[in-house]
Amino acid sequence: MHKNKDRDVVVVGAGLSGLYAALLLKEAGLSVAVFEARNRVGGLTFSPNSAAYGGRVDLGGQWVSPKQRRINALIDRYSAPLVKQFVTGQRVCLHGKDTFVGAMGTVPGLNDEEQADYKNAYGLLYEAMDRIAPNPWESDDAAKLDSMTYATWVNTICQPGRVHGAMTRIPGAYYGALAEEISALELLQKLKSCGGPVFMSDTDTGGQSAHMMGSQIVSEGMARDLGDDIVLSAPARAVDWSNGEATVFTDAGAWRSRNVVFATSPTMISQIRFTPHLPSKRRLLHQRFPNGRNTKAVIVYERPFWRDRNLNGNVIATDGSLTAAYDLGDEQAGKGILITLFTGVAAYRVDNLAPDRRKARVLELLTQALGAEAQNPIEYMDQVWADEEWSGGASSPFLVPGALTTIGGELREPVGPLHWAGTHMSREYRGYMEGALAAGEAAATRIAAGH
Repeated sequence: MHKNKDRDVVVVGAGLSGLYAALLLKEAGLSVAVFEARNRVGGLTFSPNSAAYGGRVDLGGQWVSPKQRRINALIDRYSAPLVKQFVTGQRVCLHGKDTFVGAMGTVPGLNDEEQADYKNAYGLLYEAMDRIAPNPWESDDAAKLDSMTYATWVNTICQPGRVHGAMTRIPGAYYGALAEEISALELLQKLKSCGGPVFMSDTDTGGQSAHMMGSQIVSEGMARDLGDDIVLSAPARAVDWSNGEATVFTDAGAWRSRNVVFATSPTMISQIRFTPHLPSKRRLLHQRFPNGRNTKAVIVYERPFWRDRNLNGNVIATDGSLTAAYDLGDEQAGKGILITLFTGVAAYRVDNLAPDRRKARVLELLTQALGAEAQNPIEYMDQVWADEEWSGGASSPFLVPGALTTIGGELREPVGPLHWAGTHMSREYRGYMEGALAAGEAAATRIAAGH
C-alpha cells in the first residue's frame, strides 16, 4: 500500500491542523503522507460514542463561532452536527462553599463595589490588549509585559479577592495555563488573536455560540478524502534534514520528502531526534513553549433537571475549583447532558485523583451548583489530556516570560524544509479549532508557493 516512500510533503500529526494542511496540498497537486502516532485521527478532538445519550460526545474541542469560516466550511462539508449553545436561564458561580446565581455574562456573587472593580479590571485588560502590535514583540511595552507573568500583571490592577480570582482564571479557562507561569505579553496577544475574552465567551455569535456533537467527524472526513496518504500508529522518531529535503523515520518506515510540516505541540517535537540538530534558538523556543493542562468530563442524566430551577447548566468558579460547566442539550428537553472543564489550576486539583475520586469530585461540584440530582448520572466519562501520551496537555501551548521578546521573531519561520503548524502557530483564533486550520493553511500556502 505504501511502496513509494517519496512525497512532496510529509505531515507529522493527524489533528485538524495537519489534516487540513495535507488536504490543501493534495488539492494543489502535491503528493503528501500524514503520520499519526495515535491509532485514530483528530488529535485534541475526540468524540466517543455515548450509549446513554445515543450519539457522539466530545472529550476535546467542540465550540464554534459563525465567524470562524474554515471550521464552518468543514462542518458543512462533512455534515458534522452543530448545536446552538443552550443559555436559557441563569448561570451559577462558585466561590468556596458559597453558591451564587445570576445572568449570563456576569460573575454572580460580586457586590456593587466588586462589580465596579471587575469592570475596571476588564477595561484595563482591553486597553493593554489593544496596544499589542501584530508582531507582539514589537509592541511599545513588550519588554515590560514579557518580563512578568500574567499573575504579576493582575496584581498591579486589582487586590486579592473575587475580582482577582475572576481575572486570574482567564489563562486557565482559555489555554490551560496558570496565571503564574504564562507571560503577560503572551496571554494578551493570544486573547487579541481570538477577539478578546468578551467575544470568546459570547454565546450569541462569539466563541461559545455553538458546539459540535462529534467534532472528530471533521477530521474523519478529511481523513477519508486523504485515503491511503494517512498512516496511523506511526509516531515520528527521527528526522534527517538538509536545506533541500528531509527523511522522516517513523514506526512505519522512513519517508523522504521536500518539505515536512510538524502539526503537533513543541513538547512532542522535542521528543524527535533531528540530524543535524535544530538551530539553538529553535530548540530553546520549544523548551519555552509548554502545554497547559485540560481535563474534560461528560455527564449524562435522564433529564436536564437544572432547567426546572431556571438554571442553564453554565457553572463558573472564582476559587479555582472548576473552570466551567455547560448544558450541551438543545431547547428540546430530552436527556440531560453536561460537560465540565478543569483547566489550569482546576486541572491540577483533579488530574492526579484516582478515576473514582475524580468522578466523585466532579459530581460534588455539580451538586453544589445544580442540586442533589447531580449525584445520579446515568453515564460518566472523562479525559485527562495531560496523561494522554501523544498530547501531554492542553490544546494551546503557551510561551513563558522572556520568550516572545527574544525568540518570537522566529516563531513561525521554517528551518530549511521544516515547517510548523498547530493552533499555537496561528495568527488568529489561537487555541481554537479555527486556529488549527488557519495554521495548517498558512503552512500549506507557504509550501505550495515554493513549488
